Amino acid sequence: MAVRRTSSRSPITVDSVAASDFQKEGTLTAQLRQVITNKAFYPSKSVDNNMSDNIFAESEFGFEEQEFESEETRVAWLLVPEGTTPEAVLARLAQKPGAMLYKVLANQPILTDDQLYSISIGQRTKDDYANSQVVRYPEGHENAGAIILDEHGKVQYRKVFFSSTAKEDMDLRNADPNNMYQSAEIAAELNQGVIPENAHVVNNDQVV
Repeated sequence: MAVRRTSSRSPITVDSVAASDFQKEGTLTAQLRQVITNKAFYPSKSVDNNMSDNIFAESEFGFEEQEFESEETRVAWLLVPEGTTPEAVLARLAQKPGAMLYKVLANQPILTDDQLYSISIGQRTKDDYANSQVVRYPEGHENAGAIILDEHGKVQYRKVFFSSTAKEDMDLRNADPNNMYQSAEIAAELNQGVIPENAHVVNNDQVV
């Protein structure tokens, strides 16, 4: 069954500009937000299956499509000069029409150079970042708050970054059982059976 997918992005908005923990001198942190709308179009009827092909394309049958829509909210943070207002950030963003918030998925915590430095000086730990990045079901879901394992049954992490130009999302997950990190807190949560049996993603659209 051929599935047609489309994706659109809202303009980036600015939630706030303020000082955060461990703020660098002379800077503030702008919180950016963008909504990704994903649509999937499924044929209402199938003319082939996993064992049998068809010499006619599904489009030739004139079947109507069924549309499914989902939204993903992405939040990222950007250092700006001290004294910068939200309006000034929006004005700068307007000069970057390709600017976007892109997503990285991995089975290890996703660490920037700054975060690796904070670990090296004892300011933060790898577990701190793992606990904040682990993928969970969002509010409103029947399993809200539960960790979502990937299709290989592994813990997965999600991080959103700002790019001033168009950039593809990155999926670094794989089937290697040795390529996975768990903090002590995540391991304890998994061992307590907090995750429901059906809490496994089957495609990236479910990882929000």
